[in-house]
Amino acid sequence: MAGHGVDPAALAHGLDAPGNKPPSADRIARLLCELEGHFALVVSAPGWTLIAADRVRSVPVAYGRMDEGWRIDARPERLRRAIGLGREALNLDAALALAMAGYTVDDATLYHGIDVVGPGEFVLLRGSEAYRHRYYTYRPWRADKPAYNPDRAHKALAETVLSVVDAMMAGVGDRELVVPLSAGRDSRLIVSAAHHLGYRNVRCFAYGRRGNHEIAASQAIATRLGYPWTVVPMDVPFMRRFYASPTYRSYLSDADTLQACPFVQDMPQIMALKDAGFIPSDAAIANGNTGDFLSGGHVVPAIREPASSLDAEERLARILETFIGKHFALWEALLTKDRRGRVAELLGASLQRADAVPDAPEDDYGLFEYAEFQDRQCKYVINGQRVYDQLGHDWRLPLWDKSLLDFFETVPLAGKAGQKLYADMLAAEDWGGVWSRLPVNSKSIRPHWLRPLRFAAKALHAPLGAAAWHRFERRYFQYWMELGGHSSIVSYRRATADRRGARHGIAWLTQSYLERHGIAWDGRPSGE
Repeated sequence: MAGHGVDPAALAHGLDAPGNKPPSADRIARLLCELEGHFALVVSAPGWTLIAADRVRSVPVAYGRMDEGWRIDARPERLRRAIGLGREALNLDAALALAMAGYTVDDATLYHGIDVVGPGEFVLLRGSEAYRHRYYTYRPWRADKPAYNPDRAHKALAETVLSVVDAMMAGVGDRELVVPLSAGRDSRLIVSAAHHLGYRNVRCFAYGRRGNHEIAASQAIATRLGYPWTVVPMDVPFMRRFYASPTYRSYLSDADTLQACPFVQDMPQIMALKDAGFIPSDAAIANGNTGDFLSGGHVVPAIREPASSLDAEERLARILETFIGKHFALWEALLTKDRRGRVAELLGASLQRADAVPDAPEDDYGLFEYAEFQDRQCKYVINGQRVYDQLGHDWRLPLWDKSLLDFFETVPLAGKAGQKLYADMLAAEDWGGVWSRLPVNSKSIRPHWLRPLRFAAKALHAPLGAAAWHRFERRYFQYWMELGGHSSIVSYRRATADRRGARHGIAWLTQSYLERHGIAWDGRPSGE
């Protein structure tokens, strides 16, 4: 398997080694570090086999032992079935993490006996042994960060982004690039940079309830840039039909990495647009994943202030507690002391394996970012590319280009807090004139009929405090307001009758995913 920018002939030459002895791990690491683009690869030679993933694990590759030797598969769930692993092989720590967050921690899969190559990793298979190595680790806590100069950083970021988009468009060639265009920064960056560079073969779409802020902003951006645009109207019946479709059921198996609930965003919308003829069969698709993460948008305020008065152990405990509260809260009922403690142990071990120990308290936020990068981003969000694979389309991930990874590793908290550097650069450059004149993420409440009910309920909850109001809103209103409509996998009656405290629709999707593996919503084997 090769990916964008990978030259198989050059790669084979670089890995050439005499006899049955594989190249050294250092040599393999140097070669992989030089590769451009997104890829997964398998190289087999007498006596050894190499499996590798790119820096963000954009394509999963699993491996496991069978009686006749190693078996490798780009579809981990298919490999599980081939090996014959079942309930007896369940990894209960992985199941707990997945129940709480929607994904596992570090290299764990749902089944002992199957491994998946991680981001920036390669595996050498020799005889009955598997040797796992890391050639890249995302390190936003880097000790060798250059002195931060906002003006120089602004210029460097703008140049890097334009270079990445230019290379992407050159690779797409004469085909159409299709972009799911929202009201935020990331997808807007892709289309505005492409316009600034003079590319015309771009078309955009939005989806959701008519009149919502995402649709209005998306249409305004596309119109300003002169790109073809359309909308996919969505409501609860639309999503229910999708969840009942054979395509969705097939996707659940094909996209199952055994490490995360499959990502389904964009899938029903692209299916509808293909049927309507808006998306050509040879089009490439590029979404905005995940500029908001790289640029610092996921560093929560609670972790921005350096904890200089705490020792290293206390600093780590503070980071993990904050991280668990943000990312392991799909169900409020699962946030018990013992479960939080077990997840903290798993996360701590993951950080230790990555040697993630910043010297200075002001770099602690980097551990927070690394933990999300390693698991949520690379296992769940980026695995959304399987949607495009399933529907027969080439894809690009421009905002996960290695040059942007390298750049944002060097940006300190001063440039990341509130996405300051990223937001300031985009507003100042104003490519295509879609930044200074059109607001970013201006919210509106849809459907219209919900607005007076929500206003009245919020007023009634005012004496009870913000926490009580948000809990009520999630339970009774979020079902209708969700942009992706994920909660539609269950009925409104079921959602509102539930007392476990679902955070959003991903909780229900994750529960459904676990049930397919004979696991209950809380991570225990069904029936226990």
